[in-house]
Amino acid sequence: MTSDDSDPDDRRSAGHAPRTPHLTDTDLLRIELGVIWRLDARGRLPGPEDMVIGVPTTGPATTSMPAPGPTAFGPTATSPTTLGPTTTGVPVTDPTAPAADRAQPYGAAATPAPDDVSSYSPDTAVPEHLHTGGLTAAVAGHLPGELAERLLGVVSSGGGRFPEVLATCRAMLGGDRVTLSEGFSYVVEGPVRFDVPAEVVTSASGAHARLVRPLRPAEWAPDEWDELVAGGEGAPWAMIVENGEVVSICHTARNTPGGAEAGTWTSPAHRGRGHAAATTAAWASLLPGVRLYYSTSADNRSSQRVAERLGLRLIGHLWKLTP
Repeated sequence: MTSDDSDPDDRRSAGHAPRTPHLTDTDLLRIELGVIWRLDARGRLPGPEDMVIGVPTTGPATTSMPAPGPTAFGPTATSPTTLGPTTTGVPVTDPTAPAADRAQPYGAAATPAPDDVSSYSPDTAVPEHLHTGGLTAAVAGHLPGELAERLLGVVSSGGGRFPEVLATCRAMLGGDRVTLSEGFSYVVEGPVRFDVPAEVVTSASGAHARLVRPLRPAEWAPDEWDELVAGGEGAPWAMIVENGEVVSICHTARNTPGGAEAGTWTSPAHRGRGHAAATTAAWASLLPGVRLYYSTSADNRSSQRVAERLGLRLIGHLWKLTP
């Protein structure tokens, strides 16, 4: 996700992940759950969320779902840490939002992967409790088995009545004590282009890595930046450098066998110039053949505009239920 806005007339070429006509939007959301949250061997969330529900853009479960923008469930909040409306119209905030103005995949806290995460593959047989009917859902590993079963039973039997499913699950988990947060999920399908009057440098070039190494933005801790620039956690990446300063970044916030998730950041002084779209397009070209995801919070219109300018396909909504 990103906080940058962009010029719709600019384009920069990029590679792309293969189209996936054999996968439904529910399938793609189910895979993204594993990409963002690093589900354990049972397909369970590491927390802090109690539950995440994926609502596909297409199919019977979407009959009540709005498109990006104002939603049917209440007013969109404007706080930087607000991720979406509640069913009662009261804005809610995300307690896991990063303190720094730097994007992570929608809803993902910076939690380490569980010890047994390697045994869960989102492209293998789908755990019965993870992918149910037109919706997809995952519950936290700390929830009692009986409660987890009941929650997923509500999802599997909910049909197209998503607002009722959401309200029922929230009540089962604690009612008003549970924070609701909405996000939008997109996939990169087909080449994407976005040109800006600035050079995009990438991790594919050793010279580019040497160029940006001493230019760490304040939002990155020194050890994180060294790891990123060296091609470790967060690579591959694409950046824009202007006047000796890194002003925009798209990096690999998650990279799993199921796919990769974009994470973006643009300096506040350089937003509105299309930089996030340009770096995201360049980032996509560095991961040919990989299923690529881009997600954003429901109130972040700038990030949604980047997805629109690049022609990314909206596959659905992710709703977090967090105690």
